[in-house]
Amino acid sequence: ANDMGFVTLVNDHQFTQRLDLLQFTPGRYFRLASATATTESHWTIGGLPSARTAQLSVNVTLHNSWQLIATTFANDLGGVNCVSCSRGGPVLTQSPKTGFRLDVIGDPRPSVVPRAAIRFGRSDVGRSWYRGADLATDVRSASRLSGTLSASFDHVVNDQQWVGNFGAVGRDSTHYTFGRLDQNILTLTGRANFTATPTLSFQLYAQPFVTTGHLSEWRELWHPRADSYADRFRPFSGPPGILNDFNVKQFNSNIVARWEYRPASALFVVWQQGRQQGDLNPGTFDAPRDVRDLFRAHPDNTLLVKISWWFNP
Repeated sequence: ANDMGFVTLVNDHQFTQRLDLLQFTPGRYFRLASATATTESHWTIGGLPSARTAQLSVNVTLHNSWQLIATTFANDLGGVNCVSCSRGGPVLTQSPKTGFRLDVIGDPRPSVVPRAAIRFGRSDVGRSWYRGADLATDVRSASRLSGTLSASFDHVVNDQQWVGNFGAVGRDSTHYTFGRLDQNILTLTGRANFTATPTLSFQLYAQPFVTTGHLSEWRELWHPRADSYADRFRPFSGPPGILNDFNVKQFNSNIVARWEYRPASALFVVWQQGRQQGDLNPGTFDAPRDVRDLFRAHPDNTLLVKISWWFNP
């Protein structure tokens, strides 16, 4: 398989079980309902447990065609090990991770369909956690015009963020270091599709993205296979300038015009704009300020033209 294409997971055996329960008979509170329970276990080729997960998802369609999806999960059960967390160093025992997600999807029949989601979870005996939410709207104002506007925000604290390895990898003197990353992630995404004629169409994509992070509590691996989370690390004092806070902002947009000037032959005109800004207010998050700073950055504009001609024999 590695010779046939890109392989995302190697050195792995896995065993998965799944049970589905489907309810097609309408009940008092719902039209359709289903539940899925899944467990999954992974081992390295040498037999080292590398992952154990359990997940339960319940999907309910109400009588008004609104949909509710609730998912809860638990990962890294039973003292499994991460073989890649130290980037070439020793395996690191993982503490259990738990999480929950709730999706609410509006009736798909009207021209405006709202969607929302919340999610939260914890790991590393409570030292790592995340909170997040999505809000989106699908709009079909006409048969020729449709679009989506969505916003997503996550506050993530990762107490086991890899920072860097210092020294020759594999030697006893090598320091495999980690830190505590407190990160905010904000994404706004807009999409639109307009068909002017059967042969002329336009597409729009735009996404401003902001992420900020503060790194602290620099530590190195000490007893990576210890049962106690605190015993796996010890404080580390390395070279200065490594634990840098960041505030990275990026904007990408595309407008595509497609004209099929003759059957099977088309002209594409694409305008792309990109903006990047990453040297202001490192480590602090303020959504209105950061978005303003992003759109004050100098834009990079690109114009692309592509034409195709179908030679009909």
